[in-house]
Amino acid sequence: MEEKEMHEKEIQPIKKKSIFKKVLFLFLFFLLVFYLYIRYGETNFIVVHEYPIYDNHLPSIYDGTKIVHFSDILYGSTVHEEMLNKTVEKINELKADVVVFTGDLFNDTIHLDEKDYTILKEKLRNINATYRKYAVIGNCDSPNVSIYKDIMESAGFLVLENENDLLYIKGNDPLLFIGTSSLLEKQEDVMKAFQTEGNTETYYKIWLHHEPMILDTLLLHNIEPNLLLTGHSLHGLVSLPFGRYLLNQEGVGEYTTSYYENGNIKMFVSGGIGTYKFNVRFLNYPSINLYRLYSHL
Repeated sequence: MEEKEMHEKEIQPIKKKSIFKKVLFLFLFFLLVFYLYIRYGETNFIVVHEYPIYDNHLPSIYDGTKIVHFSDILYGSTVHEEMLNKTVEKINELKADVVVFTGDLFNDTIHLDEKDYTILKEKLRNINATYRKYAVIGNCDSPNVSIYKDIMESAGFLVLENENDLLYIKGNDPLLFIGTSSLLEKQEDVMKAFQTEGNTETYYKIWLHHEPMILDTLLLHNIEPNLLLTGHSLHGLVSLPFGRYLLNQEGVGEYTTSYYENGNIKMFVSGGIGTYKFNVRFLNYPSINLYRLYSHL
């Protein structure tokens, strides 16, 4: 009897050590799988978020107009030629009337060369829009703004650098597209961008900017576009329950989610395509926004 008890005492710590090793192995295996998913899995999917926008300020002739909005390619991070091809294909599937890009084509932590610039020109040139393609300058584009403008203009985008454009699609009532440059780089000039001939009160105004905190600047100047389209936030890259986000960037402020409304302004914040500093995404796929405009419910 005594020999049996001694034998059990010898085996017990061995069993505990074996269980600990198994638990540790499973934990490390889970961490590895989780990392591979957030680094190489979720960053390679693209989803489309579709939003109907009802606004009685919109001329009824524009009912059903489709605007496709993408942002923050941050080329060289998790976005290379293959992912860029996916993005272009997904945009073209939506058959947009107007396509807008709200900045950060580049990632200022990554060096690109002439081959990369050629790829960007060729791929972005393949984006189709029935009427026009617009772009604005993001904070990561600012250090190489001449190269950025060369790429975007070669690809058929009109770069709005603190300026605006009247787009006549149907009849004599235009859509007024306004674009301002990076707020973080202190290159925005909202008053200059807003100057135009005619009575702007009668125009449906779509404002393009990179950082969502431009909303505060517009409110400070008593400027109220009907629609404000921004990017930059990447929705924090890592999403948590109850609408919380991690890894938020400077210049996002309180505007971490997809949609905000203030007075007559409806602001949408794109979650972007690429990543910045942290090359991961969790519960936050790269995304493209599709807006359908309607003058009434």
